[in-house]
Amino acid sequence: MTGKTHVAIGVAAALTLAHGQPVENQLALVIASSIGSLTPDLDHPKAKLNQKLLFIKNNLYRALFYLSLGSIFMYLYFTNKTEPFLLLGIVSIIIGISSHRSFTHSIIGVFAFASIVKLVTLNYGLKSIYSGFLIGYILHLAADFLTPQGIMLFYPLKINVSSPVKFKLDKRSENIIFTLLSIYSIGLLLGYLQK
Repeated sequence: MTGKTHVAIGVAAALTLAHGQPVENQLALVIASSIGSLTPDLDHPKAKLNQKLLFIKNNLYRALFYLSLGSIFMYLYFTNKTEPFLLLGIVSIIIGISSHRSFTHSIIGVFAFASIVKLVTLNYGLKSIYSGFLIGYILHLAADFLTPQGIMLFYPLKINVSSPVKFKLDKRSENIIFTLLSIYSIGLLLGYLQK
């Protein structure tokens, strides 16, 4: 599934859950859900977020980038003793050494990223960002779970798990899903504006 489809799923869900909330909460939910829906694919060199982060889009450079980033975060942790740096360091290093649809698509990955976002947001009263990020992240995993490739849900066990009902999407099918989700989201936005 492409990044734009994952984002469309996350945005549609966030807008649905944001109904009746203040505008700033709605905006926080949607933006955080968009980021959360792209985060699990950090383990792929050509993922949407990595297109912005990596100069060279291959696995070797991705591994070197995240291992270096992890080392920097670990250094910052040992010099400042700030917990988010420790978690960011560990997660970055694991992303650097893991393959696609493994760590970031697992239960451990969900808890690791949720812990990082929780440490950074809840201390500042930014619950909408935390909720939105989790919505996007978990829906990404659910969508990939429905594909024939599945996900390594129980990483570090190298067992791919997928739904008994699987969907193999070609470009046309994904465009249809993206268009329908976009229409749904626009409909929700227009409904919010009329109130």
